[in-house]
Amino acid sequence: MALNFDIGDASAPKGHAIVYFRAGTDILATYVLVLPITMDMGKYLPPLLASQLGGMAGDIMGQGMGSFAAPPVPERVESIDYLDRLAQTRGDDLIAGGNLILGDVPAAMSETAQVVHEYNALYEQSNGPPAATPLGAQHGGAPGGDLRTLDEERTNPDSARVEHVLFELMNDHDKLGELSKLVATMRFATERNDEALIDETDASIAALERLLPEHYWPGKVRAAAKDISTNGATLAQLYVERCYKLIGEDFPAVEQIEKKIARLT
Repeated sequence: MALNFDIGDASAPKGHAIVYFRAGTDILATYVLVLPITMDMGKYLPPLLASQLGGMAGDIMGQGMGSFAAPPVPERVESIDYLDRLAQTRGDDLIAGGNLILGDVPAAMSETAQVVHEYNALYEQSNGPPAATPLGAQHGGAPGGDLRTLDEERTNPDSARVEHVLFELMNDHDKLGELSKLVATMRFATERNDEALIDETDASIAALERLLPEHYWPGKVRAAAKDISTNGATLAQLYVERCYKLIGEDFPAVEQIEKKIARLT
């Protein structure tokens, strides 16, 4: 996903942005923030609550509070002109995030998560990572935090096993949340031909592939994520949306998505 800056510069993002989406005639918006100092929420969660939340804790709290969108599902606003004035007054970036289907909450959350990851990656490319990037689980916090916080672990030969264990602790919905974010990261890495990030992200997707049910087609998600063609981007999004519809048992929607996939393959 390429972020389109109406206000601001993709080569020097400010770290705070209003992001809007179109849903027919409606305009939906959210606010994306990259914290200059990563907050380890594991320090503030009771261990019992952290273990009960599992991977959801990372999603709820912005993956270790390094970057997040509030609200996580974009809300209706009056107009793009209003957002333009607001961004200029506040000194925010203003970004067009593309199109959403009104009422499709899982897809909206997935698209928002992709925007957060893309914006955070652009910010780190320009400014470097936050002042601290702790892994919440190291402090008794919830497993399944932002996978980028596993960089230090990946320098260890046992890092793959560490990540696998973290994924195993998640339920299927949390695994899909991680998969969606990894797909966005892979698209970003392939568009920029970042071989190191491609290899790292592919290894993470492969770890999830081994844990997700086959009928979710995780192998196809992985292949589409690495496909740099226009069809590849569309297919990756459709495959992820199909996963969310499956877990929600919305089988008519699954059938419609599979028809769209068939037309592209």
